[in-house]
Amino acid sequence: MKTRTGKAFLNMLTSLVEQIVVIVCGLITPRLILTTFGSTYNGVVSSATQFLNMINILTLGITAATRVALYKPLANNDFMAVSRLMKAIKKYMRKIAFGVIIYAAILCVIYPFISQNELSNWQNASLIAIVSIGTFANYFFGINNSTLLQAAQCNYITNLTSIAKTISNTISVAILIWLDCSIYIVKLGSSLVFLMAPAILSLYVKKKFNLTNKCEPDDTGIKGRKATALHSISNAVHDNAPLVILTFFTDAKIISVYTVYYFVVGKIKTLLRVVTSGMEAAFGDMWAKNEIENLKQKFKIYEYILFTFTAVIFSCVGVLILPFVAVYTKGVTDTNYILPVFAVLVTLAEAVYCIRQPYMTLVYATGSFEETKWGALAEAVINIVVSVVMVNIIGINGVVLGVFVANTFRTVQFALFVSKNILKRSIFEVVVRCVWTASITAIVVLGSFVVRSFVSFDTTWFGWISEGIIMFAISATVTVVMSLLFYRNDFLKLAKIALGLFNKNR
Repeated sequence: MKTRTGKAFLNMLTSLVEQIVVIVCGLITPRLILTTFGSTYNGVVSSATQFLNMINILTLGITAATRVALYKPLANNDFMAVSRLMKAIKKYMRKIAFGVIIYAAILCVIYPFISQNELSNWQNASLIAIVSIGTFANYFFGINNSTLLQAAQCNYITNLTSIAKTISNTISVAILIWLDCSIYIVKLGSSLVFLMAPAILSLYVKKKFNLTNKCEPDDTGIKGRKATALHSISNAVHDNAPLVILTFFTDAKIISVYTVYYFVVGKIKTLLRVVTSGMEAAFGDMWAKNEIENLKQKFKIYEYILFTFTAVIFSCVGVLILPFVAVYTKGVTDTNYILPVFAVLVTLAEAVYCIRQPYMTLVYATGSFEETKWGALAEAVINIVVSVVMVNIIGINGVVLGVFVANTFRTVQFALFVSKNILKRSIFEVVVRCVWTASITAIVVLGSFVVRSFVSFDTTWFGWISEGIIMFAISATVTVVMSLLFYRNDFLKLAKIALGLFNKNR
């Protein structure tokens, strides 16, 4: 399976399996922690993890710039050039890894004073120290290898190691809780499991690629970070700002509410990787080889897939997220988890984020970081300003409102840039696709009211799954009909590609 299409299919298949595993284990692990240790511990662990993830800002786009720099030498099988690029990023990431140790030590001191929870200073600091172990390992020998594998369209290796890590972590947490261990021992077990994935990737890269350390490092990726820095900052703000702001302005129980809802949309975002895994590298390979027409044709199908994904999945999320939270938090009474307005805002914010993915993928694949960097800065500023202002007015809803406004702005910017500068087409095509997606969602939501007027679903997993199956069937049916009416050619092309891959790989 050496073709771009074959690799993309393998990446998608393993990514699908990975996300199924992540979703299933994600239902089990947080629930065990939440019901065993309570909302406060769950909130503190989530908040501490996000604070540690903010160290990503020190990479300032190095992985993205290095990945783009790797496309050409990988396409030409120039492994000396690859070795030089990898030596540079490896050296830099190990500096960041040691920076994690210093950063974690600082957090251990200051976090207890900025977090509003009833845990002691020692308890807060201990959790941060334990969680930081996995973060250190990822920077020390994880990120540089995953960057190379992504550029080489070998995401399936990363996916398989992630599957092993996720299953092992869930087993570890379940056993330690069954043995009546403390939260500190449970999280320590998780951190030790998280050391596994980077180690496996390191061994695989050494065996698979003919790399050498006997070369001078090529700092192209590191020097190229200036163009990608603002993109990395924007991504870091998107991923981390909500929990950081909630840590300053609310308490740990509110953070726990946020993480339960974002468990759902977060898994949707990772599920999105099923259809995006490997595509940036594939588009980057086409761009490096100047296959412009081929890129345009393939991108149109890719764009249709992601809008279809958004229409089907987020119409279901909008209907099912509150019933899910009701079942998931059943028996947890230390705070209110049923927030309808927040559920709507979360769904809208992340649906917009998913819509921008095809355009962001193409921007990254073509290395168009310099041309779009000010939009990235604007997104980060909008996110922080709106969230900080509104969290003091409407609480947790204000934070997700800031995410929604920022996501909408950046999606428009990406779509405009790609349409005008890369695809050379009218932005009207994107507008029509957005209207198409919104129409499907509206029909499905109306359908849910009709279904609920005839059927009453219990607040149990069986009731939720039953409703989910019905709503997914409605959503999928509506999307297929709307596709045949408005995007018949795209639908038939996708079906042809899918059948071709199935016949080839059965």
